[in-house]
Amino acid sequence: MSKVKVFIIEDDFIHTNRLEMYLDEMGYELAGTAASSTQALNLIAATKPDLLLVDIHLAGDLSGIQIVEHLNNKKAIPVIFITSYRDKETFETAKLTDPYAYIIKPYDKETLQAAIELAVYKFSKIKTANSQNEYPEEAKDSLEKGMLFLKSKGRLIKIILSDILYIEAKDKLCLIYLSKEIIEVRMSLQKLEDELKDNQVFLRVHRSFIINKEEISQVNLSKNEVLVGNFNVPVGRSYKQSFLNSIHVV
Repeated sequence: MSKVKVFIIEDDFIHTNRLEMYLDEMGYELAGTAASSTQALNLIAATKPDLLLVDIHLAGDLSGIQIVEHLNNKKAIPVIFITSYRDKETFETAKLTDPYAYIIKPYDKETLQAAIELAVYKFSKIKTANSQNEYPEEAKDSLEKGMLFLKSKGRLIKIILSDILYIEAKDKLCLIYLSKEIIEVRMSLQKLEDELKDNQVFLRVHRSFIINKEEISQVNLSKNEVLVGNFNVPVGRSYKQSFLNSIHVV
């Protein structure tokens, strides 16, 4: 798991500091800051952020909108525009770059939080939906081991799918077991299974468990359980045959 990385493009020192403070309080990682187009483009290429917070009107040769247009020609990164300008012309120009949100100054932390959550969620859904059509055959393996953005304890977290050992439903939570930590998310196991349905390494083996097949080290048929990492996970009776078929028992 890693935090969502946010990059700030803003030439006002006070606003930059406020954004940094808000991001820290919300549990996001600051990928970097820039006050000019040249600085922004170089640092974004180096830091590879998950999200951009961009002031529209910057001092220098390029506006925030033009920076985003340049980035969109290379690789799409979700963008939230921030501006003190309320005129329709600015909004219509910004809209052409397909931003995920548009915030008017002054704003509060709750407004920024909602915009970030919506932007990351929408981008992750679009990326998942388009992945099979946008990438060549040889890239599918890396796509299947991509990432998932989930909300946990009031913050968005980025989970690398290949780091997941197994998932357990407990009460109204899903516990996502990674090699070094456990992530709690408030959602049903069925919904999480639906999110992972295009990834062939995840398999439902019990009404309360989903496992990563690549992490199986042992299958105990007499006890109806599998060893995933260092954890014993039960295999339900109704799931046993489909599980055995999926791991190609000979």
